[in-house]
Amino acid sequence: MGSTDAHGLGYQDVDGDPHTAVLVANMDATAEWRATQRLRAWERQQLGLVDGERVLDVGCGRGEAAISLGADLGTTGELVGVDASAAMLEVARQRSREVPCAVRFSVGDARSLAEADQSFDVVRSERTLQWLPEPGSVVAEFVRVLRSGGRLSLIDTDWSTLHLDVGDPQITSMVSDGLRVERNRPSNVGRRLAELATAAGCDVTMETTDTQIWTRWNPDESPAPDGCFSMASLAEDLLEKGQLESGAVSQFVGEIHEAARRQRFKMSLTMHAVIAVRP
Repeated sequence: MGSTDAHGLGYQDVDGDPHTAVLVANMDATAEWRATQRLRAWERQQLGLVDGERVLDVGCGRGEAAISLGADLGTTGELVGVDASAAMLEVARQRSREVPCAVRFSVGDARSLAEADQSFDVVRSERTLQWLPEPGSVVAEFVRVLRSGGRLSLIDTDWSTLHLDVGDPQITSMVSDGLRVERNRPSNVGRRLAELATAAGCDVTMETTDTQIWTRWNPDESPAPDGCFSMASLAEDLLEKGQLESGAVSQFVGEIHEAARRQRFKMSLTMHAVIAVRP
């Protein structure tokens, strides 16, 4: 979404963004989505981690998902988190002090991991591929550091599934059509996770989805629904895609805000998750 909006979606350069504090806080809000929590619980169950395993979380952010998994590794396991943001990792280090296993968080590039070939039992990545060009090569890099028999866990969003209902079918259609097409990033990569894992040489063993639903939002108290983008940012994105005329931006945003004030706001978004095994 729009880079000039403090409540847009833009995690390509968190530390260099003038709204770093907002982006970091937004990560925590997104982690609290019911869909995120359910998919993480599913992932933890499917992975079945045991003492002594090594887990790599690429794009670990503030570390809450990795830390939860670290609790299953015993005192002999190791948890490694990689993220492009030093600000995110500082929080992750503070949060990980009670994890029983060895823990290491470092700034790095998902496209070129500073880790040895076949050195991890599990590699996970959540809501990271949507921000990176050529996600196929990124997943191949994940598999490079995965041991034979190791598990790959991918969770990501399909923004083409965003459904906005404010009582105006034209707005619903405009948003749906606008987000169906990817422009500057693979925003709909969630639906391609199994395909990417297979192309990287893994065998997909489990797939699932979950949908985040917003039914209440007061635009006079919060600039955006919890963990999401502002409607001004959404309008900017639609404007760039030719779905919205510049003179209609204020009306578009105003109508959505007014619907939310009247508790006539409903929005949903689907996330996908895949577990795969490297032969």
